[in-house]
Amino acid sequence: MSRTPAKSPAPAPQAAEPATNANAASPRGTRFFLGLSCFLAGAAMMVIEICAYRLLAPFFGNSVYTWTALIGVILIAFSAGGFLGGHLADRKMALDLLGWLLAGSAVLTFFIPALHTAFALSLSAHGLIAGPVMISLLLFAIPGILLGAVSPAAVRFYSLTLKDTHVGAAAGTISMLGSLGSFVGTFLSGFFLLSTFGVRSIFFGTAALLLVLAVAAFLLAKNTLKQQAPVILSGIFAFGMSWLTAPTPKPGVLFEHESFYHHIEVSERQVDGIMRRVLQLDSTAEGGMDAKTGDLIMPYQQYWKLALLRNPAKVSSALFIGAGAFGMPENVSRDFPEAAVDVVEIDPQVIEVGRKYFKLDEHPRVKAHAGDARRYLLENGGKKWDLIFGDAYNGVRQIPPHLVTQEFYQQIADHLEPKGVFIMNLIAAVAGPRSELTSGMLATLRKVFPHVEIFDVEALGHYPPDRVRNVILMCSREDLKPLIKDRYAADGSWEKRLIDTHIPAGTVPRSAYVFTDDHNPVDAIIARGLLE
Repeated sequence: MSRTPAKSPAPAPQAAEPATNANAASPRGTRFFLGLSCFLAGAAMMVIEICAYRLLAPFFGNSVYTWTALIGVILIAFSAGGFLGGHLADRKMALDLLGWLLAGSAVLTFFIPALHTAFALSLSAHGLIAGPVMISLLLFAIPGILLGAVSPAAVRFYSLTLKDTHVGAAAGTISMLGSLGSFVGTFLSGFFLLSTFGVRSIFFGTAALLLVLAVAAFLLAKNTLKQQAPVILSGIFAFGMSWLTAPTPKPGVLFEHESFYHHIEVSERQVDGIMRRVLQLDSTAEGGMDAKTGDLIMPYQQYWKLALLRNPAKVSSALFIGAGAFGMPENVSRDFPEAAVDVVEIDPQVIEVGRKYFKLDEHPRVKAHAGDARRYLLENGGKKWDLIFGDAYNGVRQIPPHLVTQEFYQQIADHLEPKGVFIMNLIAAVAGPRSELTSGMLATLRKVFPHVEIFDVEALGHYPPDRVRNVILMCSREDLKPLIKDRYAADGSWEKRLIDTHIPAGTVPRSAYVFTDDHNPVDAIIARGLLE
């Protein structure tokens, strides 16, 4: 009996290749585009993340909570995007999938400034923790998911161009290019874009780049113009809507600029016959002056004169930490022409604004230095001042933590003349739950200075002590309380106004907190105070 020879097994089916590989483009060209897409998607995500911080800061502050919310939401979005991209690439092995992912992220990026304008103010009422988390979810979660999906989808398509023979190499190449793109986007944003362009323009440019990539993906996939039309029209619509919803300039604004550190605004308006020129950084008015005379217009600015309660009543040298609008250092220089006055300001753009709008060039004895206060003190180890005034605090929402520690105050003490004084402006309450910041600051300062006096700028008004206001702390090695109590001051004089705002130390609740470089809960205290 003859036997029929066994049939050889049928060859295993080959993995399907993306539509681009059959007719649309060469494998090498496809791989180049996939690598470029991942590189630019990674760069775009970091540009969005870093510029988002400048977008959020005016409403939510420059605190660690804003960064934490932003980074956390982006990481969650990228994780979800990785899961989504892998599953989509298995179901739709065609290059136009990347086009849809890039197009969706582009359209949503166009809308980020408009959505921020619409919702930031209302969401800021939810506090320093919930507020940044909610606005970050609203603005960045979905664009982050779509951009996060690009990389795993690209890995799948890249591997298919190699007939799945080098899956590891495909994953490594795409991962490397995405990480390099993130690196480039980070450096490009921090070192160039934010100092050169406005935040809205950066978002629009990033969205436009992503839209161009999306169109290129559709072209490689041989999609017709009719198939691409919805993407192009959506991008144009999103750009148009975002442009139309741009915030209108406020009346009286003389200058507006986005620096690396702040949204800077200089405005001017007439009040009671005085042309008040004010410097606003993010959401807080940081200082101001009479535009004609240079006289001070904010009550707290008068408190540098506490240094004149000493004997002799003069200032021979002064250091101001934080420029504000340069009103206080200029007043010191005007009242004491021989005094050497230094100002250290973290933001070089604020110094330029001072030269142009706040008469800084009219006071040659006032020297402005761009840099961090602690670094400046380290670099000027042998220099001492008669008066040091601390005003480097960005409103009620954020205090640079490294400028409110025992170690920093020890640096201050080391740079004071033996009879010198350190005066500090603090925005906090003097009673109730919101006084926690004032209490902690007092406990910390008393670790360094034997004598700390408290002045409530609003003490003469009808302002409840549990409400946030300017609180002035004067620190010294010698006891100045007798000079304050016994000093004769004529009614209506500046001495009378300042002395009458002095409050007993026991008014403020005592605290066990001492802020140090190792443990500094100042951000948490501010967040609790805002919730209160």
